[in-house]
Amino acid sequence: MLKRSLLAAAILLSACSAAEAPAPKPVDNFLTQLQADYPVTLSKIADDVWVHTTNYNLPGQSPIPVNGLVVLDGDEVILVDGAWGELATLSLLEKIKTETGKMPTKMIVTHHHADRTAGVDAAEWKGLQVFTHPDTSRLAAAAGFPAPDTSVAALKEPKSRTKVGSLEIAYPGHGHAEDNLVVYLPSENILYAGCAVRGAGVKTLGNTSNADLEKWAESLQWVKATYPDTKLVVPGHGQGANITLLDATYSLIKDAQTAAKDEAP
Repeated sequence: MLKRSLLAAAILLSACSAAEAPAPKPVDNFLTQLQADYPVTLSKIADDVWVHTTNYNLPGQSPIPVNGLVVLDGDEVILVDGAWGELATLSLLEKIKTETGKMPTKMIVTHHHADRTAGVDAAEWKGLQVFTHPDTSRLAAAAGFPAPDTSVAALKEPKSRTKVGSLEIAYPGHGHAEDNLVVYLPSENILYAGCAVRGAGVKTLGNTSNADLEKWAESLQWVKATYPDTKLVVPGHGQGANITLLDATYSLIKDAQTAAKDEAP
């Protein structure tokens, strides 16, 4: 009789345990496929700082790597530039959430070209607050690119600076584009220069359709003088390096100016 009672109790406890066990979390097939189609690399470069890299594919061309930053700033995650495209940016946001346990709440867009703005609608749809130059929305819309909903009036004039959390945003003036911003992390002496600088070892200036070579050179000199303690410079495309990356881009600009003069009638 005692054995039967113990057996009945064991069966009852087993049934209760099975009923109380949490159901397995369903697999989100969309997100799984999204991250397979738009892979994201997060490379840690300092405590709570990562470079995010995605690839943009053009038919018949090699993939174009696109960089940005992810910064864990206290309780918040700040994203500096998204991926090139809405789905790629959604994949990026999901990767960040998986890696840090937090969804970004703020996003800094460094200029109006598609490699910086093409994912902004997806980011805003996800609730991120966007910070950018006051002219970026107008320039993006005029070019047929997604236009950020908000901007920062304090960045209107060249050589102006402001802060988002612990990050400093600076507008050095016209360079690669009329509205190109740079972002500095004082705690780590990291400068995210975006497309205002070329990647390490790159021998051309890339897209100069909106560039002003003379002002670009001046802007780089101002950035170098403003952030002399920079230990690492992260470009918008390609590999980062130390502050000499500013000098290398400056030299490319000067070479382009010389070539333009030589070709002039």
